[in-house]
Amino acid sequence: MKENVAQNIAGRPKLARLTHLGRGRLEKLHKMLYQSGPGQGTFLSLPFDQLVEHGALHTFKWEKKDFTNVAITGRGSADPKTVTELANKGNFSAIVLHPGIADKYQDLLRLDIPLIYKLDGHMTIPKNPAIPSTVGGIAHALKLGATAVGMSFYPGSSMTREDMERVSSLVRAAHGHGLPAVVWAYARGPGVDEIGGDTLYWVHYACVVSESLGADIIKTKFPSPVRENKREAYFKYLTKTAKKTSEATKYIELEAEKGEELTEEQHTERMKLIVNAVPRSFVVVSGGPKIKEEPGKTLALTTKIVMNAGAEGRIIGRNFWGVPIEEGLEYSRIVAKIMTEPQYHRPFHFSNSYQ
Repeated sequence: MKENVAQNIAGRPKLARLTHLGRGRLEKLHKMLYQSGPGQGTFLSLPFDQLVEHGALHTFKWEKKDFTNVAITGRGSADPKTVTELANKGNFSAIVLHPGIADKYQDLLRLDIPLIYKLDGHMTIPKNPAIPSTVGGIAHALKLGATAVGMSFYPGSSMTREDMERVSSLVRAAHGHGLPAVVWAYARGPGVDEIGGDTLYWVHYACVVSESLGADIIKTKFPSPVRENKREAYFKYLTKTAKKTSEATKYIELEAEKGEELTEEQHTERMKLIVNAVPRSFVVVSGGPKIKEEPGKTLALTTKIVMNAGAEGRIIGRNFWGVPIEEGLEYSRIVAKIMTEPQYHRPFHFSNSYQ
């Protein structure tokens, strides 16, 4: 496996060679990949955008019993003060915050923690919109000292064309000010939902388009096996697609037989397909929905798969901050321990014409 891991990582972007990005972006990417979090070219971020994305529901998950320092440490899950406390006590490559939260709680955040300023978001009521609302700006991100800006891209929605133009414009604006762009690549929409936005086909597609739009870091979903109730529709869609592009059958080959589960090796092969498709963008994989049983074990397994495939790391939210802080810290340590294993290191060798 080690030889395969080395081969997978060998094809990934080497930051020291991406001199075309300019010093501004290189500096900030280096800060997140090498100076913060697990380091050695890996990435472990703490995203907190759920107050917009999911409303107040997360505030019911748990509450602290000791409110002695509630004005500083917060009441519990989904309280920004609690999340910043988790970030301060942990070891993350970056924290993700929406503009208002970043502005209001910046004084509680350790100065050495990189900030990814999330430019946009959506509300889930009455349903997910076809395109996110842009609620922040580059000037504000720079004022807050952001290390990067983030934005969501929803390929497959009824407004995909407009969304592509919006994301492309935001990426260019960020790059124009020396800021890396982190793109949340989440396929969704009527046609997508019929077969599943987290299927291998759509995760793969969303990542490829995101790199084409200029993403420096792509946040994507862990490609899930097709659900049994959507299996027929998924295979039918791919078979139809294969009439124009025969390679579409590859997605069918990478699914488990009906009634069976994918092996760890098969999961790695699927993840590798995605990573190999974006050779000049760093790939980080979300933690997904709240894990109810043995979160540490599940996060360890999926992280091993992600890293073996050659991806740069994880961006995990509710499975870290959605539990009491000591539990969240323990889960983050489990993930970071795997990422710091020597076989996943990406040495940074800077060279120039004077050497």
